[in-house]
Amino acid sequence: METKGKVRSFAEIFGEEAVIDQKPAGNKVEISIGKLIPFKGHPFKLYQGERLQGLVDSIREIGVILPVVVRPIKDGDYEILSGHNRVNAARIAGLDIVPAIIKEGLTEEEANLIVTETNLLQRSFSDLSHSERAIALKRHYDNIKEQSKKAQLKNAQNLEIKRKLDFINEIER
Repeated sequence: METKGKVRSFAEIFGEEAVIDQKPAGNKVEISIGKLIPFKGHPFKLYQGERLQGLVDSIREIGVILPVVVRPIKDGDYEILSGHNRVNAARIAGLDIVPAIIKEGLTEEEANLIVTETNLLQRSFSDLSHSERAIALKRHYDNIKEQSKKAQLKNAQNLEIKRKLDFINEIER
């Protein structure tokens, strides 16, 4: 059933899907909460009040079901890309570890897209404050634009390589 006026994803706003290089799915592990660092400049507010308490109660009862998504940073720590609220609620619930998927080799653009997209999957776009919407839209647009530039550069480099190979093949004939 189509809900009028409610935007559910960036794809609806921009009319295209983000182009993200395929990376390995990641390794699922258990990570100490003490090794998890919030994403720098995380633009979304953490849950508070009843919503936070509901998550804490759920985690106390059945644990953290969905792994958080992290990437390695210095000194054996990990930056949280997805799951800030789960980590916060797990900490409040008294857990020492959470399940996590480690994503290695991500570009800054890819990390930003994971942060933005996963938050919008968890929340309705209309649940965000105006400033969160603006920040999310700008980051998403900037990251897609940067990926597009990289794709164009890669295509240009591939074309140049092909021209050189064609030239070499022509000389060898």
